[in-house]
Amino acid sequence: MDQTIVATALPAIVRDVGGRTAMGWVFASYTLAMTISMPVYGRLGDLRGRRSVFLVCLAGFVISSVACGLATTMLHLVGLRAIQGLAGGGVLVLSQAVVADAVPARHRGQFMAPVGLVFATASVVAPLVGGVLTDTVGWRWVFWVNLPLGVTALAMAFKSIPRTESAGASGKVDVPGAIVYAVAVTALVSLTGTVGHGLPWGKQAGAALLVMTVLATGVFVRRMLRHADPLIPVGVMKDRTITVSTWLGLTIGVAVFALVGYLPTIVQTVLDVPATASGALLLALIVGMMASIFGTSALISRTGKYRRLPVLGCAVSAGAMVALSRLDASWSLVHTAAWVGVLGIGTGCYMQLVTTMAQDAAPSEHVGSATSTVSLGRELGVTIGAAAIGSALATQSDEGGLFLALAGVLALGAVVSLLLPHREFAGDHPGAPGDSAA
Repeated sequence: MDQTIVATALPAIVRDVGGRTAMGWVFASYTLAMTISMPVYGRLGDLRGRRSVFLVCLAGFVISSVACGLATTMLHLVGLRAIQGLAGGGVLVLSQAVVADAVPARHRGQFMAPVGLVFATASVVAPLVGGVLTDTVGWRWVFWVNLPLGVTALAMAFKSIPRTESAGASGKVDVPGAIVYAVAVTALVSLTGTVGHGLPWGKQAGAALLVMTVLATGVFVRRMLRHADPLIPVGVMKDRTITVSTWLGLTIGVAVFALVGYLPTIVQTVLDVPATASGALLLALIVGMMASIFGTSALISRTGKYRRLPVLGCAVSAGAMVALSRLDASWSLVHTAAWVGVLGIGTGCYMQLVTTMAQDAAPSEHVGSATSTVSLGRELGVTIGAAAIGSALATQSDEGGLFLALAGVLALGAVVSLLLPHREFAGDHPGAPGDSAA
């Protein structure tokens, strides 16, 4: 929720604390810090046990949220949002990883489905919640609302999460590698923001960011390959299932969640409908996701089979994008909502499944790293996709061409999904390897 809840509160925040020129960093500092922290927490959970790390992250998130609501300057708020993002990255990754400690892979989808729906629903409704809170009790409650939610989550987590130790992983967190990784991600986010939003930094600044991104990424990859305790274990990325799952996470981020922020604007422009109606259109996406997530989870729980679902999901989503490429003024809002719902159905077929696939393929001591790798792929996809879509709309590009480009991304995802090995989810104890299919 905190990724998007400040969207409608920003004008009030600027009126109160100033700093209009830096208000974009209220978003960027949070998402950047969250993206940087994900693999660190994934690895730390593998080494130290996920329960204690998860509880610390939850507590840190609550405390930093309260502090954000006490900010008196924009600089103060941006810094606190970064701290909030560092804790939020751990909550996002470990909330999925702890499920792997408690539930067998075959039945895990039924538990992961609510996690995915909460993520999707909160992302969509958060701006509305932020607007209501800002107009009634003030913008500071956009952050303070996390206090009762967070305390409740802490109490539930303390009681419910198994007291398991680390799953046999050895070594320590690669701090220098984490620093290099942070530089690479920061340079990439700054580069995509410059390109996507037309910031007047000039060509030299863009070129410098590109060089920094390439060099830092190269150094990080080299360190992963050669270091005894890499931040992302090389063995994790060598597994074909985890690699495909990460690519599918990136696909979802680029083609679906990056589009969510722009879809109401596109519909308002083409159909000339009120903002409320265009925003409600996203409910069709959530309903479609809900239907397919719970339906496919029940199917997997009965059979353990999952290989065809990402192929089907990507193909259905690509078809919905092709249909939406024909959007024009003759369409009704109901017609548009129907195809947005189909997009949700396709996405729900594999949105949370990719995490379960990666967890099942990884050895027990690397489940956290596998989870964080897939989540990282999705978040990077959102960042890159949002910048690309924003750039396309800013240059008055044809919306039909945009939808067709996203359909191409999803079609590529379907092709990549064909590389998944023939496996079935195990139905016994958590962490058991998947069964080979005949």
